[in-house]
Amino acid sequence: MNLSWIDWAIVALSIILVRSVSWSTRSLMRSVADFLSANRLAGRYLLTIGGEMGAIGVISLVGAWQVFMSAGFPSLWWGLLSAPVSVILVMTGWVYYRLRETRALTVAQFFEMRYSRRFRIFAGLVCWLSGIINFGIFPAVAARFLIYFCGLPLEFAFPGTSFMIPTYPAIMVAELGIALFFVNTGGQVSVMVTEVAQGMIACFAYIAIVIAVLVLVPWHSELTALKMAPANASMLNPFQTGSVHDFNVWYYLISIFALFYGYQTWLGTQGFMTSARNPHEQRMGNIILVWRRMPYSLLTWVVPLAAYTILHLPQYADLAATVNASVHGISNTAVQNEMTVPIVLAHLLPVGLKGIVVMVVIFLSFTCHDTYMHSWGSMFVQDVLMPLRNKPLRPTEHVRWLRWSIFFVAVFGFFFSLLYQETDKIYFFMAITGTIWLGGAGAVMIGGLYSRIGTTAGAYAAMIAGAVLGIAGLIIPQIWTAHHTTPFPINGQWMLLIGSLISIALYVLISVATGGAKRPFNLERMLHRGAYAVDPHEHEVKSTVKNRWQEMLGMGSEFSTGDKILAILYAVWTLAQVAVFVVVTIMHYGFNAVPDSFWTIFWPSFIWIQVAISIPATIWFTVGGIKDIRDLFADLKTASRNHDDDGRVVDQGQFKLAAAPVDNVDIDAVEEVVR
Repeated sequence: MNLSWIDWAIVALSIILVRSVSWSTRSLMRSVADFLSANRLAGRYLLTIGGEMGAIGVISLVGAWQVFMSAGFPSLWWGLLSAPVSVILVMTGWVYYRLRETRALTVAQFFEMRYSRRFRIFAGLVCWLSGIINFGIFPAVAARFLIYFCGLPLEFAFPGTSFMIPTYPAIMVAELGIALFFVNTGGQVSVMVTEVAQGMIACFAYIAIVIAVLVLVPWHSELTALKMAPANASMLNPFQTGSVHDFNVWYYLISIFALFYGYQTWLGTQGFMTSARNPHEQRMGNIILVWRRMPYSLLTWVVPLAAYTILHLPQYADLAATVNASVHGISNTAVQNEMTVPIVLAHLLPVGLKGIVVMVVIFLSFTCHDTYMHSWGSMFVQDVLMPLRNKPLRPTEHVRWLRWSIFFVAVFGFFFSLLYQETDKIYFFMAITGTIWLGGAGAVMIGGLYSRIGTTAGAYAAMIAGAVLGIAGLIIPQIWTAHHTTPFPINGQWMLLIGSLISIALYVLISVATGGAKRPFNLERMLHRGAYAVDPHEHEVKSTVKNRWQEMLGMGSEFSTGDKILAILYAVWTLAQVAVFVVVTIMHYGFNAVPDSFWTIFWPSFIWIQVAISIPATIWFTVGGIKDIRDLFADLKTASRNHDDDGRVVDQGQFKLAAAPVDNVDIDAVEEVVR
């Protein structure tokens, strides 16, 4: 056992705290729209803090550590390639702004508005299948982290008996069970509020862990270890990485394409994509995310850097031997790779900080699990069951079906984690399982929101192609591994690119062949713009200012002075990093004027700048998060509920969503939902 009573006390208090926060939301969920999208009343800080916590999870943290342990600082450098793309996507509102304008409660509801009800059902099934398989190893990674970090025995006796219970499934039951409690207490309202509460605490914890690790393993030792990397596989210099196989420059070039193609298309956090008070708040949430994410990003660099140092320097030989003994006690090589950094961290940190790490892991487990279970469970009911049923459910019955569907996702995740044998790094598993949906969904989403020529036939062709290639990419490597000693030559990242390109081509060709150009689609009606507007505060406001720079940054009259300052700071910060990338790259390839000594100064400076910004940013987001929670509670207490706003499209040709006058609210149904 690696934890003291102090560490366990920190863990216990944190769990009690978040359970009490979740319980406080139970009376605020009074309709289906509340359960699915918090009645579309969330502000930017709720969207940013809660959305980030729901999106990352333990699996993302461990996956990021695998990347750094494989490629070092060059992975950060080549990741800067995506910075200008991020600015364009965020500032223009790419995909997410128009999706919010449709007022759809799910993406597949938008698909019915844009294509057909049958396509909605088909797309809902594909996305649900891709999502629950992708979610399948989330509980496993979180449970293993807790077992190996805490030094828990692999089995324990049931109290008062000699009956032995395996620890691994027991922890998965506990983590999934508590996450189920959160999501079923108040749906998206509970998910969002508890995740923001956990996110605000976690951010301070990230900074504490990062500073402690920086002190415990000094930079001069880390530098010595990094210089020991093999030739042409540098852990410092991004221009000397020709021998790096997985996370090389091609990985990041494909990531740039995937960022543009699949932006806001992965639906694991769908509840946050439809909960914004208006499209502008959604945009601002994405703008300020860059500062909110800094403390977490530091955790993904600083911790594996220390682990790499400990495992490679002679001065840490005794500690490395202890770590290696624990790692080699794991039979699965893929799991060995995943658990290396957590085991190092368990032996490095002092009392108190170990408890903080476990608290963070539990928070990431709860927030990611309840968000994903909410998304995939809601999707099956909203986009498969309801369209097939073709008539509305009573609010209480509707919420009951949502809860049972979410429960099924939890059960599936438990058994998939229990039975599936991992064979590759986490990010490649996520890429290939995501391809089942993302391969075709990017073409269907972008084509549906921005093109008038897309047809239902083109959407079917794209979605089928992506799904087939994604499933093949999941199965074929398993067969290959069983018959060959070498890994399958095409990893998940390349399969994502191949599937996406084929889907794009099919979407365009089939749409044109089936008359899309001759019968253009009415986008204004679907987006509720102009004569079709239903709420003057929700449609896109075109800029009337004459400032060319503000026009280029997409800042219209909906931007307040504070919003403009934040947008400009975001653009300046991001483009400054791009400028550094461009200048240094030109200096290297054009003049060979970037010595290795440059990187020994650049990288520690880069880290400490992020630390310096993270501390005031964390305070800022804490204040904003508390304010947004108070505003949400006040708005939900007084908001009128419309029980026909349940995700149905009652007139596909006119893009009318199910809605009725507020006076028709069934008060008895409201009371029953609350109970």
